[in-house]
Amino acid sequence: MWSRGVLLGAVTAAVLALAGCTGSASTGTTATATGSAEPPAASAAAAAEAAADPALATSPADAALALALRAGDLPAGWSVQANPLSEGAALVDNPSLAGICGAPFTSEVHRTTKHPVVGLDGGRTPQVSSEAIAYDSATAAATAVQELVQAFGSCPADEYTFEPGPPADGLAEDSVVVQYRLPDGSTQVVAAQARGQVLSVLIGEDPATTAAAARSIAVRMAALPAAAIGG
Repeated sequence: MWSRGVLLGAVTAAVLALAGCTGSASTGTTATATGSAEPPAASAAAAAEAAADPALATSPADAALALALRAGDLPAGWSVQANPLSEGAALVDNPSLAGICGAPFTSEVHRTTKHPVVGLDGGRTPQVSSEAIAYDSATAAATAVQELVQAFGSCPADEYTFEPGPPADGLAEDSVVVQYRLPDGSTQVVAAQARGQVLSVLIGEDPATTAAAARSIAVRMAALPAAAIGG
């Protein structure tokens, strides 16, 4: 059904928060996919995310920036579309994980920042949605992983057919990977991993691509100074 690292307690992981991610991502992604110019704010966000050195992070906000999905995490020829929140937008109005299989996420109120990014294939078609999230404590980030586990554990069987997915090898210790098939026959893979006060969540349609991106992010996660992320 799913493979996992140490989960501090329960059962599985995230996605439509990536609806939260795709929710704030959709406008920018559509613009890119249809060939129109990328919004300046998105271009600036993508540049900052690509340049962020995890080893130099001094806060959870810096760490989340460094964990945002980059073109280098994806196959050659792919690109990314950053989808920063609009100026003045409140996190409470932009869910990350809330809504997955109708499960509650108490961790949502503990988010302090997030970086939604969509990965586009060579044809500019969105293939991977992601969020890099910072929380106000390491406990809150760990709780987010637990709640992801519990959410998928409660998904309706007529909507989610769980399948063997790619292994969680190479991911952070607190990690989970889930693969499932939807009623329309499409397959999705979710990879979530946390360290200290930060969480990375990916959802993609290709298991190998999604797992490889998660492992690439895990390398940056491991390079974060413990003092910057509370553990």
